[in-house]
Amino acid sequence: MALTYQAFAVAAILVIGYFVFRMDKLHVTGEKLAIIAMFIALSVALQFFSLMIPLFGFPSMRIGFSQLPLMVIGVLFGPSWAFISGIVQDFLGLIVTPTGFPFFGFTLNKVIIALVPALLFSKKIKWTPKVAYFVSQALLLSFLLGALAYLWMTPSIVSSGEVIEITLAIKLIFSAGSLLLIGAMMFFLHLLTKKYKKYENDFSISVWAMSVVLVEVVVQLILTPLWLAIMYNIPVLISFLLRVVKATIMVPLTIVLGYGILILMSRLRLFSRKA
Repeated sequence: MALTYQAFAVAAILVIGYFVFRMDKLHVTGEKLAIIAMFIALSVALQFFSLMIPLFGFPSMRIGFSQLPLMVIGVLFGPSWAFISGIVQDFLGLIVTPTGFPFFGFTLNKVIIALVPALLFSKKIKWTPKVAYFVSQALLLSFLLGALAYLWMTPSIVSSGEVIEITLAIKLIFSAGSLLLIGAMMFFLHLLTKKYKKYENDFSISVWAMSVVLVEVVVQLILTPLWLAIMYNIPVLISFLLRVVKATIMVPLTIVLGYGILILMSRLRLFSRKA
């Protein structure tokens, strides 16, 4: 079964690569390579210092910002470099923090992490400020409602062999905290959109927020629990719930930190956006 999913992941990577390089030709310069190499090295370093949480005895949930530099590469340099960077980072990450045998599902994850923002920020996709703002807010709200619905339907979880009951008090506290956090984030996005309006032509904060939410949902909440179930037989639903809790905190932080980096790069003009 694992070999079947390995083959599926490899096939998906090859198909994605074929279409990516057809739509976005690779342009190589020394300056571009240096900046991309710097962000890949930063991603690997952040992966090394990430916190690993054990599920069923396996260190299988990572808390950190290693995906952020890959997303920034996608925004700055387009889909082709995003695709390459995801594969290179995964290879180097296996060397720095070995976790056993290579699993190409996680390689696919890295490719998607870099590729989602690259595609959303592509000049081929035209976002009006109003549409981008509406979609980003709708995604944040949908994510919150979905997370809370799943939380209230789950009676308990198992971590490191211990059964943890999700009591009414825990659900109420988490729900209130999530509502405050996401509500504050939506309001904060509104303020940032107005404050940094002059950067909209380079980097729309609403499109960046969409990228962060989509990466979190597709990679962290859907694909990663599936790969862990295949590798370690960790129940998908249990892994999913813990990742929902993590995502509620990490999504706002990633949006703020990532957009700060993009503004810095815009001021320095150390990037190349292609039409």
